Amino acid sequence: MDEIIRDIELFLRRADFAVRVEGRKVLSEISVTPPQFSALQFIVKEKDNPISIGDLSRSMGLAFSTVTDLIDRMEKLGFVERRKDEHDRRVIRIYPLDKGIDVLDQVVAHRVSFVEDVIDGHYTDEEKEHLQRELQKLSELLRESKNKLEKKN
Repeated sequence: MDEIIRDIELFLRRADFAVRVEGRKVLSEISVTPPQFSALQFIVKEKDNPISIGDLSRSMGLAFSTVTDLIDRMEKLGFVERRKDEHDRRVIRIYPLDKGIDVLDQVVAHRVSFVEDVIDGHYTDEEKEHLQRELQKLSELLRESKNKLEKKN
């Protein structure tokens, strides 16, 4: 295996870990668990086309029953609500509520501030733009590859 690729993967994991740990500081202050935050990310992302518990369980890689319990707790906290699908009353969709969106926004803002504090003074504006473009390109390539693999299975 190419040593450069191995290093890229390692550096991506380290960066992801550092940002997640920093975000968890906010989560612990507001008594939100990491799985609840992960679920909120999926639910808010799909707010214009709300997902079902089955969709969420596949996206998170968790058992349906685990996600059902997670949604029960999030509903009690006022982060989300369940509604029957307009076209198929057997399907329950999950909608984010303002409180849940606010939690997501608060954590993301803290993470962005953390990354900004780390990067400022170490990168020129041109280097930041280059890094942004390259990370976007890598992210898109990885997502495309993931989607192709999922279609095969």
